Amino acid sequence: MDGKEKVKNQKLEVKNIEMKTIKIVLLILYILFSIKSFAQSNDDDTKPANNKSRKGFHGGIYTGVYFANKSTANIYDGYGFDPNGNKNDFTNSFMNQSINYYYAGLNGQTDQIAQALSVNHGDWSFNPSDMPTKVKYNPGISVGFNFMYGITQRDAFIFNANATRLTLTGAFTIELNTTPINPTQPGTSNVQMCSITGGEQRALFQMGYRKILGNDKVFNFFIEEGIEINMTKEMSNKIIINTLQIDLNTNYNNPYLYNGFMQKYLSGVGLGAFAGIGLNITANAKCNFQLVYEPSYEKINIGFDKSLKLQNTVGLRIYYLI
Repeated sequence: MDGKEKVKNQKLEVKNIEMKTIKIVLLILYILFSIKSFAQSNDDDTKPANNKSRKGFHGGIYTGVYFANKSTANIYDGYGFDPNGNKNDFTNSFMNQSINYYYAGLNGQTDQIAQALSVNHGDWSFNPSDMPTKVKYNPGISVGFNFMYGITQRDAFIFNANATRLTLTGAFTIELNTTPINPTQPGTSNVQMCSITGGEQRALFQMGYRKILGNDKVFNFFIEEGIEINMTKEMSNKIIINTLQIDLNTNYNNPYLYNGFMQKYLSGVGLGAFAGIGLNITANAKCNFQLVYEPSYEKINIGFDKSLKLQNTVGLRIYYLI
């Protein structure tokens, strides 16, 4: 499998995630219409005049799609950081060190880069113009446990604990000093497309207030707002050259240079605020469903760009009166 196919497969993975997102939205819409029929045919359980399902303590589950802000994606672009937390230049970048030195067959060692590219030693080169561009987050699936305490039929305190695992993808090139197999335009470089990937975990803890709008017996819009604490951790960063995978995070394993570095710079706790708008469905006397869009304005405390940024989620909650 060549580099172009690798990048093509990465794009197909992104499309698969997007298709999964569409399927989740369609499933949610199907559930909404099903709930309406169920609620209207369950008069004994619904008790709409009292709205019992909105008051008291509720436990629930949440699933949704998380769209991360792109501002922190640049920590996965292959440059890496020096021991003081400053971004490396190309010469000291993790990718340059790995490709042009550690795996390049210097001092009589095997040229693993040439092997992965199916060329002879010296028939390839990697320079600053080949570095990754447009490394970006893919939409992530978010799941968690949500809690609500309804103090009136319309007002409630909410407590949410959600988690998501994010992936990132990007592309870079390696120039080949061989004759291209396929015809090319004059002056066009013979390059091999390769991919770079990343992984990140986020845990989100929210506390806030929610208010039901309207007086419908089953369907009502609602708004919510509150404060949020996030815990973020960089999990992986790899470059893939056909069958060769190089873990860039091993550069942080040097205890003399990077002791405690990942805990200090590539994981952290951030603060922010969230708001939300959605549709509340009273299914019966004990069960509520909520379809919610929830933007948050928060600091993701990893890397060097630690300013407040906007994140977005859309999902479905299912509450049950305990």
